[in-house]
Amino acid sequence: MTLLDLCSYLGLGATGFATLNLLLGMMMSLRYSPVRNWPHYRLNLFWLHQWTAYLAITLTLTHPAILLFIHAPHFRLFDILLPIASPLQPKVNLAGAAALYLLLIVFISSLLRLRIGRPLWRNLHYLVFPALALIFLHSILTDPNLKDGHPDLLDGGKIFVEICTLLGVLATVVRFRMRGRGLRPRRSGTEKPVAEMPLV
Repeated sequence: MTLLDLCSYLGLGATGFATLNLLLGMMMSLRYSPVRNWPHYRLNLFWLHQWTAYLAITLTLTHPAILLFIHAPHFRLFDILLPIASPLQPKVNLAGAAALYLLLIVFISSLLRLRIGRPLWRNLHYLVFPALALIFLHSILTDPNLKDGHPDLLDGGKIFVEICTLLGVLATVVRFRMRGRGLRPRRSGTEKPVAEMPLV
């Protein structure tokens, strides 16, 4: 496996975990219950959401760092931090850098949510939507071979990103349509509480 392959795999991993993190966040915001719904077992969605965020941030940071060790085309540190004049696809790379900075804002604000307060944290958390849009844009349009800037959109990696994009769009539409309602069941006087099950 070459450094270029590693860079691509890290990018695909970042996209996959960012998408999974979005889906978990949507489920939490809609009050999805894995006990009441599938898989009918108590899962700690907050823990899963937290760790997919850690993985997404780690992979998103290491993905462009690999470019510093590739000889051709040559990427400088400035081209990684602010790729306005990167040797290949500067606009597409700028979208990726902007996505990284937005995700860092969301991630750091989540770590500090008790200090900054819930209202500010909640508003900053909405930045995940433009961040994901920029990630999908960057991931689809980037040439993984760093040759001519014309990616093969039917490549296996691109198809994976396109599926992630579709899932992200569908989840966002569902979340928007169900705003204010969520998945909370209607309470009735005869309803019995669900038995507690061990966390996974």
